[in-house]
This record gives sequence, structure tokens and C-alpha cells, in this order.
Amino acid sequence: MLEVKAGVMLSQPVLPGESDTINHALAPPTLHHAIEYRSDMAFSEVEFVRRTLQGNRLYELLSGGKWVSYGWVAEAGTRIGVLHNLQLTVPVRAFYIWDCATDPAVRGQGHFRTLLKGIVDAHYPDSTLALVAVDSGNHASRKALANAGFKPVFTYHSVRVFGFVPFSFAIKAGKIIAAQPQFDELGHDKAVAGRSVHS
Repeated sequence: MLEVKAGVMLSQPVLPGESDTINHALAPPTLHHAIEYRSDMAFSEVEFVRRTLQGNRLYELLSGGKWVSYGWVAEAGTRIGVLHNLQLTVPVRAFYIWDCATDPAVRGQGHFRTLLKGIVDAHYPDSTLALVAVDSGNHASRKALANAGFKPVFTYHSVRVFGFVPFSFAIKAGKIIAAQPQFDELGHDKAVAGRSVHS
């Protein structure tokens, strides 16, 4: 079976937050760092425990005690799979947002953007850089990420055939290059955070 996928790695400097201008119909949702499993979560208890033990944190946007949007965060030093065999080691003073979702019943109301802003604000001033990867075809998430201030770093493509990945490549500054070294550079280049903050 052939599987071809593409994504975009984005980043945003972690700076002091500004007030959220999204108007929610009811009381504004609140950001919650979930440290205990609840039965209404979108995944199993086994998965929640596994991800937590691997160095990830779950952030939820709660409204009326129920989640409306959530996102996992890999902290600095965590090694995480991005696509197929491509992996990122989250750099020092950075974090990586992944596996986000919004309840289908409340999509289009700005909850994902509010979640992203809350996660970034929660990491200030200890972190200097927020990272996220998104599927190239996920236009709604790409728009929400752009509205939240995330900017592209590079795009990446990967081909998998019957479980084997013959090649992956990235496009950065108009050049085609091997993909994994770009993730490695991002994970080990301590200057990335400084460049992003001042761009």
C-alpha cells in the first residue's frame, strides 16, 4: 500500500500574551492542564497514561466542565514522531503542540485559536519558542494556526510503501533537502529560538 503525506512545520515566539478578542456566546472557556484521566476524554486511559509518562502534557479548553478543544504538548527534550519515520527532539526552552482536536459541535467558534493562545501563554516566560506541525491538506487548522501567529519554517513530504519509508524530503527556502536533518537541526539549534523571537 502506498501512502504519500505532506506537512508544514510552524513556529511562533513565546511572548507576553495579549487579551483574547474572541467573543464566545457563553462564559469564556478556561484552559486546564489535565493531570488525571476522565472518562469523557477523547482517548483511552491507557493512552493518556502512556503519553503522560513519555513527557507529554494534555491541555484542555473547558466550558461548563466539558472539553471543547484539546492539545497535547511535548516538553523540551522529548523525542516525538511527526510523520512516518520523521522525528523531532523538542529543543531547549521550546515545546511542541500536537494531536489537537475541537469538538465537532462547536467548531468554527475560535476555540482552537483560544487553546493555542492559552498554551503559549502558559509557557511564558520559561519557553521562547512554540512549534507545531500540520498536515498540508488541513486548511482549517492551518488557518487557525496562522491566525494564532504561527509561521512556516519548512514543508516536508514522506512516502511510505507497505510500511517502508523509501524517502522523505523537506522544502526550505525554495530548496529540496533531506527531511530528517531539518528536524534534527530544529531540535539541536539553540539559536532557532533567538532568531524566531526577533523575527
